[in-house]
Amino acid sequence: MKDRIRPPKDLEEVLDKLKDDKVFDTKQKGMMFAAAVGYSLHRDKVDSTEIDQLGEGIRLEYFESQDDVGFIDALAVATRKELNVVASERQEERVELFQKYAFLGLKEMKRVCYDEKPEYPLYGILKLIDQLDKPDSGDLPGLEGLL
Repeated sequence: MKDRIRPPKDLEEVLDKLKDDKVFDTKQKGMMFAAAVGYSLHRDKVDSTEIDQLGEGIRLEYFESQDDVGFIDALAVATRKELNVVASERQEERVELFQKYAFLGLKEMKRVCYDEKPEYPLYGILKLIDQLDKPDSGDLPGLEGLL
């Protein structure tokens, strides 16, 4: 049974910077956001994603709120398309999926917050949210057939 959720070693610094730049209050919150970004943009790549080296990690107890557990479980169910992935004996699989989604999301967050050098890192996060909020087709969702 895993006792920590570990960010990728090479992107752990990004979490520290985002916390220092006051984009997120904690590394845990940054990881939760990163996993959502990873799922939204790269869910088709999660099974082929390999994390070379894991970082120090955040104790699992920091991810034990109902919202956090529900989100981590929902990611696993949506990915595996089976409810029994939430069984206690599959906890390691859920944590591993979460870490992979966070890895994919942290790569995006690094790009928009630091590689593209916005005036403030928060502007990069806002740009990323705007990107996630737009439908791929450019059309408003739910209006097909009405126009």
